[in-house]
Amino acid sequence: MKRTILFSLLFFVCMAITAQTRTVTDMAGRKVSLPTTVNKVFTDRFISLMAFALDEEMLCNSTFSVPDAGQKYISKAYCDKPLAETNAEEILKLRPDVILLSFLDDDDRETAEGMQAKLHIPVLLLKFELPQYREAYTFLGQALNRPASANRIIDFLDKYIIPLNGQTKKIAKRPTVYYAEGNRGLNTEAAESLHSQVIDYLNARNVAQVKTGSIHGMAAVSIEQILQWQPDVIVAWSGFPAGMDLPKIAKKELTTREYILTDAVWQQVAAARNKKVHQVPALPFGWIDRPPSSNCLSGVLWLAKQLYPENVSFDLNAALKEYFRLFYHVEITDKDIAYLINN
Repeated sequence: MKRTILFSLLFFVCMAITAQTRTVTDMAGRKVSLPTTVNKVFTDRFISLMAFALDEEMLCNSTFSVPDAGQKYISKAYCDKPLAETNAEEILKLRPDVILLSFLDDDDRETAEGMQAKLHIPVLLLKFELPQYREAYTFLGQALNRPASANRIIDFLDKYIIPLNGQTKKIAKRPTVYYAEGNRGLNTEAAESLHSQVIDYLNARNVAQVKTGSIHGMAAVSIEQILQWQPDVIVAWSGFPAGMDLPKIAKKELTTREYILTDAVWQQVAAARNKKVHQVPALPFGWIDRPPSSNCLSGVLWLAKQLYPENVSFDLNAALKEYFRLFYHVEITDKDIAYLINN
């Protein structure tokens, strides 16, 4: 009799535990047991803004400082979160229900398995390149029990972002583009780099014939190479985000765009000479990359208008207002947009 009661108790305990958890398959194909209710998530730097868009209160850490000039353009909830990377002590202190990590290759899968075993916190791997955003937000909405928020974002992607990929693919004459980074524009990103994915997504032709390099990009090139490539358009980077732990760029008076437009050697490049040099907006984060996360979606909207002014007809201001509302949880005005784009 006692044995029967004991087995019954164990059965009901197991059923209660099972009812509080569920199994999902992440975007790396890993089966992960999650709590039924997810209140707090910790992310790495590439997933931070994606998770923040889904629920500004759910994210428990930030991964980049927001410059003072940019704090008007993102919810205070992000600015107030503690800066924390994937350090075990920091993660345990914040006590998340789930950890979200970016997924690019098998090394990331091993990292996730190791972290999950060490911390006893479920770890999900998430794809985060532009063509994967619809799939990513569908997965996040289901895994984190935020279907309404995810559906609003997916509707935005379907309305503005995904059509631009298809429309620009059909344009017969697409421009060649050089992405100018560094003090003098002599660093760049190859096609298929995380840092040039906005150019790729809009089906423009990246002229840079260089190796992709490290995760941070910034491949060095010579002015002689650029003179040979002769791009139709130059896109000038927005710089590193505040607090990014990378080699420092020396301070200077001229921006990269200003240097390109005034340097005598650069004037041998037709795009520079004809002032076809577009400055990437930088607030609250770079609109093309730095980081290569959901901030790139604003870059898709902006760059489409720069590269294909006669071929795309959507209302840029309306799209950006919706973007800032969904992803940064703030309302912006036409005046704000003019400032963001022109400064």
